[in-house]
Amino acid sequence: MADFKKEVTVNIAEDPLSYSILIDNGTLDQLAEVLQDYYRGEKIFLVTDENVDRLYGKEVMNILQHNYQIIPYVLPSGEQAKSYKFLQKGYDRLIEESFHRDHLVLALGGGVVGDLAGFLAATYMRGISLVQIPTTLLAQVDSSVGGKTAINHPRGKNLIGAFYQPDLVFIDVDFLETLPLRELKTGLAEVIKHGLIADRNLFNYLENSREKIYNLNPGALIKIIYRSCQIKAGVVARDQKEQGERALLNFGHTMGHALEAVAGYGSYTHGEAVAVGLKVESRLSELEGHLSSAELESIERILTDYELQQQLPEEITADELYESMWHDKKVERNKINWILLAEIGEAFRAGEIARSKIYSVLEGLK
Repeated sequence: MADFKKEVTVNIAEDPLSYSILIDNGTLDQLAEVLQDYYRGEKIFLVTDENVDRLYGKEVMNILQHNYQIIPYVLPSGEQAKSYKFLQKGYDRLIEESFHRDHLVLALGGGVVGDLAGFLAATYMRGISLVQIPTTLLAQVDSSVGGKTAINHPRGKNLIGAFYQPDLVFIDVDFLETLPLRELKTGLAEVIKHGLIADRNLFNYLENSREKIYNLNPGALIKIIYRSCQIKAGVVARDQKEQGERALLNFGHTMGHALEAVAGYGSYTHGEAVAVGLKVESRLSELEGHLSSAELESIERILTDYELQQQLPEEITADELYESMWHDKKVERNKINWILLAEIGEAFRAGEIARSKIYSVLEGLK
């Protein structure tokens, strides 16, 4: 197999199997060669969306068609595709094309494609092989790693899903050259989050590397993707099903998911909503007496430097957001499980926070 600049191995504690995250640039033409080390079958169910299909569908088909029979399944772009309707259509196509447990689902796209394709693979015939090829920064540092698969429900994001690990994650940072700036920013919110919860050095690197990252410098992108994957893989390896430590990855997401649900899926990108969540939950960390005011200033400065969303729209009320939080998966034993910061690089599971404090922070973002 070809050499890759970076490789992260994910070892799941309760599962004897492990898998690799391969990270490089300019490696898409080696995809067929790489897949042959992981998959010996002859058929691939290629799940993508309209935008990615237009940019890369023909190229990927050409690379793979000499080795495999490719059955494409093209979804509409956006959160609308992450629904039971398109999950059912996927099952129908798999059955029509006589896919069996020794075949492969290949997810080519961002988080929506990866989540739906992953849940499809997890549930079709009780599980068939899955390879993730994430094409957005958000998917490369977050959704393609860790085995979370899901579709949305009108009452909440990702409420219907399963934990299902891929056989391989193949990351080529050159995909980011066609990524809209808005989507690049949405991934950067998750990279900043990884620095906040687990690595002050990553946070410092981000503070000093804005120009390189926005200029899509391959070395800078590989560095932040590799470290983000290391952080997430390490947490997932110790806690696949979010019984303990993995909950730390939800920093910024309690508020972020509520904002996505209240505004309507697709109004905000995931990263835009999470960026607001990072600010809210950092302010709550300081208000609760954990995070210093100086570190809070550093967090708000980096969000500003990267031009990430930090305000709430006037039309969305604190009542609506607070109510939405209670429909999130992170609610356990009738309590909202907040993740807060002790300092930059160290997060912890906190107890309940007074409603008045939450409202105070929310009103401060109007």
